[in-house]
Amino acid sequence: MAYRPNVFDTRYETPFGYVDNAGRDIASLNYILYIVGFFTGITALVGVLLAYSRRRRVGAVARSHLEWQIRIFWHCVLAWIAIGVLHAVIAGLGAVTFGFGLVFMVIPWGLGVIWLVWTIWAIATGMRHLNRNMPIG
Repeated sequence: MAYRPNVFDTRYETPFGYVDNAGRDIASLNYILYIVGFFTGITALVGVLLAYSRRRRVGAVARSHLEWQIRIFWHCVLAWIAIGVLHAVIAGLGAVTFGFGLVFMVIPWGLGVIWLVWTIWAIATGMRHLNRNMPIG
């Protein structure tokens, strides 16, 4: 049995140097919460609150991922506000033009698809980097 000087030390040695695992589990949990957030919404809010509360107490790699997750959350909030306002404006235009303005409804729908693709890409990229113990952002 090998002697470990500190059982609470989260670092371990690899051929490329030391790797700090502190906070990797929180970052992984947040990515899962964000994925589930596509279906529930509330778990993304829980994830960002967890990221805000833990980002100062984790290793450098996990900190970069928690800050990336915070950035993802706020980009998504801003995108949904912009898409919602645009949707309301175009619906009003449709009401004023007796339905002809509803042709432009493809604009917020298209932006919603772009938002979805970007968010999936951001989560997948973060998970891939975290799996490789690489910082992101």
